[in-house]
Amino acid sequence: MKVLKKTDSKKGFVKRELYPLVDSIIGRMGRPKFREVLFFFTENPKRAFLSMANPERMYHGRRYDKMEYWLSESVSSFSINEGSRVKIMINVNDPYIRNRKYATGLLAHEFMHTIVKSRGIEPRISQVGRKQWPLIIRTLEKIGENYEEVLSDLIKLVTFLILCMKDIIVDTILLENGFEREILAQRKIDSLPEKKSIKVNRQNLANVMIIYIGYKTMWIPFILKYPYVNKEPFKIPEFVKKECDKVVKELMDVRPGMKNQEKEIREVVGIGLETYKKLYKKL
Repeated sequence: MKVLKKTDSKKGFVKRELYPLVDSIIGRMGRPKFREVLFFFTENPKRAFLSMANPERMYHGRRYDKMEYWLSESVSSFSINEGSRVKIMINVNDPYIRNRKYATGLLAHEFMHTIVKSRGIEPRISQVGRKQWPLIIRTLEKIGENYEEVLSDLIKLVTFLILCMKDIIVDTILLENGFEREILAQRKIDSLPEKKSIKVNRQNLANVMIIYIGYKTMWIPFILKYPYVNKEPFKIPEFVKKECDKVVKELMDVRPGMKNQEKEIREVVGIGLETYKKLYKKL
């Protein structure tokens, strides 16, 4: 396996500190059978993402422009598989990237995504995701107003839930393979947003759901194993939290080797869309 390390950054620590971590992580993972692995450390993750991303890879292709923008604005690290070649993008502007445990957890997380993809697990999740269009349209029809904005929200939410399921599987495998301390360090740092109360309305409903469910999701592998309990560092209305917790509860059934993967994915997406509809009607 050929391992390439490239960067568009002139920051000295990238080659000095991050390049050696790549070799260490690959060694700990047993050098998977890829032909080539590229780790690209960038100061411009949005530009790198847009140059690497391909609408054919995303099940929401007919809404690609808006989803591409949303993903590019929020992405910090990213990985793609192209047959036996994989590319991993890491944002060197991440304020915690020089924390060794955090950086190790981040690099291991993205590299494990490529391994899980090569095993066909993530592509199957995406394939089931592509089948959810009828459910998205039915939810849109039940809401019955603001079709353009609501459709964008529903697509964003389903995309996010698919990403959550992939992350749960990746982190669960990493915990089982000796990366517990590094992933825990990364999660603790990722859970340090400014403490604040978040007001919810129809315009930001999807984003609030993503913030809350995303925070809860990143602790699911720890909760399943220990359990590890961590309280969210922000406040949202109790009625919103109560409904979103139903989605989190369903996500807790996601794990590697699920017996009925397609059924579980449909259930996660279904309860996510139902939660959005119920909250939208209530706001």
